[in-house]
Amino acid sequence: MEKYIIKNENISVSVLTLGAIIQGINAFGVDLTAGYATEEEYFKDTCYFGGLVGRCANRCGDIQYIGEDKYLLPLNEKGINHLHGGMQGFNLKRFSVVSHSEDSITLNYLSKDGEEGYPGNLDVTVTYSLVGDALVISYKATTDKPTWVNLTNHSYFNPFGINNKAGARIGGALIEVYADQVSVYDENTRVIGRQSVEGSEFDLREKQKISRFYDHNFYLSGNEYGEFCGKSLRKAATVRGSINIECFTDMPCMQLYCGEFIPENTVLQDGTVIGSGAALCLETQLEPNIQARGEGIFTPDKPFISSTAYLFSKGGIHIVEK
Repeated sequence: MEKYIIKNENISVSVLTLGAIIQGINAFGVDLTAGYATEEEYFKDTCYFGGLVGRCANRCGDIQYIGEDKYLLPLNEKGINHLHGGMQGFNLKRFSVVSHSEDSITLNYLSKDGEEGYPGNLDVTVTYSLVGDALVISYKATTDKPTWVNLTNHSYFNPFGINNKAGARIGGALIEVYADQVSVYDENTRVIGRQSVEGSEFDLREKQKISRFYDHNFYLSGNEYGEFCGKSLRKAATVRGSINIECFTDMPCMQLYCGEFIPENTVLQDGTVIGSGAALCLETQLEPNIQARGEGIFTPDKPFISSTAYLFSKGGIHIVEK
């Protein structure tokens, strides 16, 4: 795998051609995200560290329809769910570099008709750009047949630094998620509906400490927007620590995953050892399991186009080193 660096005065991001993986993000001198040193570790990884997830993020069943055409998707999670694109999703595909400058990189991958059971040749392009103190991720995917597309990035953030010497996990961070509804799940953890967050543990509209292992899809409803690369993106979430991370997107949903299933004694690229709860994901997306409703389908005249931005700033929550 090849590694490329994009950087500006305050932010540096390392990007791999394997899986268009964001191997690391450093903001204001703090390493924020989890990544491995070697290709072999990524192929053994069960966490999707930093990967571009596709064709479809999140969970659905195996038998799906587009019109009267039936498609069978592989069940790669416990034999019951099709998760994050299948047996070998986009996070393990080899992307080619289209262009690279000091503060931006564009990568491309052609997913062939029938890959992981999906119809259509899907041409996927992702651009990572540094705009001020923000990392902007811009996706575009075009297809020659109707197919499902729901791309996201699976970076794991620790706002105290992924390698902080106090061993701080994300439970000490403050979080806000600007959403008034959260998904309802069936026994297979597939989304089957939604409910209000009002008065529940899912009401994160005002900042509070992370109190549990969330792994839930939220329906975004905030009214604050930011301008990035000429696009107006809705603020989805804020995580506050030594570094503050604000997530903006044009997607309707965001999965908050608090890293419960990071294996203990996971060794990162700099030798840091982490485990459960060491970092969280802010996965912007279409509604999970949208395939079951016959939605989330993109066609030759309707490409998938989406943007997400992570804005970094110095925070005010400090930890004491051990």
